[in-house]
Amino acid sequence: MIAVCRTTVLVLLGLVVFAQSQNENCSKPVPGPNMNLKDSFILLETFPHGSKVSFACAVGYVTAGGSPSITCTSGTWSPVMLKCERFNCGSAGEILNGEVDYPEGTQFGDVLVASCNTGYNMIGRSRITCGARGWTDRLPECQVQACDPPPALANGDYTPKVDEVYFYGNVIRYSCNKGFVLDGSVTAVCSESGQFDPRDPPKCTFVGDVQCKDPGSLQNGERTAGFQPPHGYLSTVQFQCNSGYILNGSGIITCGLDGNWSPRPQCIKSTPTPTTTTTTTKATPPIVPSKETTVPSPDTTPPPDHANHLKWAIPTVLGIIIVAVICLVVYKKKRGSQRGYSDKNASKDEGVALSVRRWTFKHTRYHNICSCMLPRWCSRYHSLLFFLILPQLKTLQTLVPVSTLAGSDFEACSL
Repeated sequence: MIAVCRTTVLVLLGLVVFAQSQNENCSKPVPGPNMNLKDSFILLETFPHGSKVSFACAVGYVTAGGSPSITCTSGTWSPVMLKCERFNCGSAGEILNGEVDYPEGTQFGDVLVASCNTGYNMIGRSRITCGARGWTDRLPECQVQACDPPPALANGDYTPKVDEVYFYGNVIRYSCNKGFVLDGSVTAVCSESGQFDPRDPPKCTFVGDVQCKDPGSLQNGERTAGFQPPHGYLSTVQFQCNSGYILNGSGIITCGLDGNWSPRPQCIKSTPTPTTTTTTTKATPPIVPSKETTVPSPDTTPPPDHANHLKWAIPTVLGIIIVAVICLVVYKKKRGSQRGYSDKNASKDEGVALSVRRWTFKHTRYHNICSCMLPRWCSRYHSLLFFLILPQLKTLQTLVPVSTLAGSDFEACSL
């Protein structure tokens, strides 16, 4: 009986110790982002009190700080301090005659895209992924596109010539032998497709084989040149339109290598353009007289009629001269008729006095003559008569004695 009791007590004590020990163990710790338990700790499910475990960053991630270890204390783990971040591959480099693009970035898992310039072919992969330790492949190469030599040209040739291949951008030039004309493109270029562009090479056509049919007449027009056949290559025919029509297109057509004429013109009926007259009236600003400036009024007095005066002056002057000559002749005749007059007893004093009186009052005599003989002419041509008659008066006083003048017709005029 006593032995049974001891066994029971020992079992109970063992159960209590076992339960107490189970309460001090820690379960499997939970790792932080992008990390895992390290080494053999991955296989354990429970960890006794005082156990210490370590974490490591996952593949593609690197440590960014913090302790990688934690400790189990009375069934509880200490905080996880480790931090992990994505691995950065950085730049993959450059490609000659190409370029590299990073549409996603350069971190773990991102993909770069490589491309070549036009005319170059890629040798390698165009897409490369950033791995845990760097880019998973090297960059491709860009190789220039090559073109095989073009086929030979009948009755012609091309330059330059190469021994093997042409490369992208190389240009060749075609030419024909004498008597042949090139029908097609003169040049060809090595393209990115590896063939010369244009792909169809030109042809060399014999000039004598090219003939164009007679172009005929032009509606509402006529042919002015190019009547005689045959119409070979580059032959021309010229047209012009009839009156009232205008030419639409070139008036000269040319025979081409294909045996066809260049586009013919058309004669279109002309439409008269209406004439519009635009009258522009420029506004004249009003003249504001200033206080300091006086604007003179326009002179409305008609100009003197010099032509009318000249019309009457010429015959009048001629008449005066004729009268003066007649008077001189009359006095000379009277002097001749009284040639016997010899009054020598007349005193010298009387003669001298008379002569002096005549010269002293010659202006008065001039006016008397005008009043007696030419009153109308003197009133209009006073100055002119004065200079015409005075010389005659001087001549008369020298040739005609005073006594002769006495009793004559001029005595009444107070000569």
